[in-house]
Amino acid sequence: MDPDADDLVQSAASGGSGAMQPSALVGALSARRAQAGAPAAILAIRLDRFASAGETLGTDRSARLRGIVQARIACLLPPGADMHWIAAADLVVITALPAGVPDPGQLASRVADDLSRPFALEGFELHLSCSIGVANDHADIPAERSLQQAFDAMLRVNRQGGAGLARADKPLSPPAAPLLAALPDALERGELSLQLQPRADLAGAAVSGYTVRLRWQHPVLGRVAPQDFLPGVEALGLVGRIGNWLLESVLPLVRAAETIAPLQFTLLASSAQLHRPQMLEALAQALDARGIAPEHLCIELPASTVPTDAELIDRFAALRRRGLQLALGDFDDSPACREALAALHPDAVTLDARGLGHAREAHSRADSLREACRAARRAGASVCAKGIETRQQLEAVRSWGCHSVQGYLLAQPFPAVWLLQTHAAIQQRARALLAPPD
Repeated sequence: MDPDADDLVQSAASGGSGAMQPSALVGALSARRAQAGAPAAILAIRLDRFASAGETLGTDRSARLRGIVQARIACLLPPGADMHWIAAADLVVITALPAGVPDPGQLASRVADDLSRPFALEGFELHLSCSIGVANDHADIPAERSLQQAFDAMLRVNRQGGAGLARADKPLSPPAAPLLAALPDALERGELSLQLQPRADLAGAAVSGYTVRLRWQHPVLGRVAPQDFLPGVEALGLVGRIGNWLLESVLPLVRAAETIAPLQFTLLASSAQLHRPQMLEALAQALDARGIAPEHLCIELPASTVPTDAELIDRFAALRRRGLQLALGDFDDSPACREALAALHPDAVTLDARGLGHAREAHSRADSLREACRAARRAGASVCAKGIETRQQLEAVRSWGCHSVQGYLLAQPFPAVWLLQTHAAIQQRARALLAPPD
């Protein structure tokens, strides 16, 4: 899971008596999906001031307070709703929407209002606020993902002071001014980190590489999405500084991975990085200094931002002649992508298959991705389908001839420092998931 959701899972595992294990929570949601009816709404609720209240109340009264909280919420839910405490102050609700309530945000607001009323318990009067994350469950994505979306939304609220709710389907960007003010010192404060998302080859049912993803966790803003802070990195002129840090952080991983398997690490390059020739020079110098085989690194460029500067293309071509790999990201059947394919002759392309097979995804999208796969194969490029979340999606991209897959069905991104301890488990998952049927 992402760091925020993982924090919650860890607290659930140590939540004391009555805390539900995460696997059981996934089972509860899966059981709900097996029933007929509309998709469930998920509310992840944290009682903001419960911990401090519990220090005064003691264990027994705290347990009774949880019972009162649950009873208040139950009055707002239709019959058959599931409620599970996953930690001392964290409650997950899995429910259909009450009659006359068309939107889960309305239900969450009712819960928040009800829990804001004072609680009376054996002479104590208590005032609790709550942080609520709201997610709509979808049967075409893994149950873990739906739960994680609610957890992450709740934690966004809690880490900004609590007493509010957030929608997983309507994430709010952090305020621009505080974000830009905090960015320049984020690196020195240790707030930036790297995560790895594995890629597995279909032919050998084996993990063949990892995509490196940059993450920012701010103590007040919470986890800031890359799409929110990367434009700020470019606007503030931090591309070179953060790019060099990223490179210096990745190269030791590449060396460490040599003891595991011949893995390739893919770096995602922004348009600003592409237009900084010194970044390519730094990459070449780092490869020479560390003695790393260039084929263990791949640079993935957005297919829509292929560089046109002749000098820059020549510098990149020189690195490729030394063995550095090139991939085109978010490749599809559009004319722009086909032009990029013809101009750069990449070693690989990635297709975004996240919506494949979803009821809300246009059927023509699958046809476009299939044609893109065929075009890339004809050009001699390896094809990776990313965003694979269901077995149906896996079988579809396998039938197209994709060479590898990446996505939550295989594994979620994890902190880069866990690589040596985590790789074997993901490799085992790849074998079980991708091995051809007997």
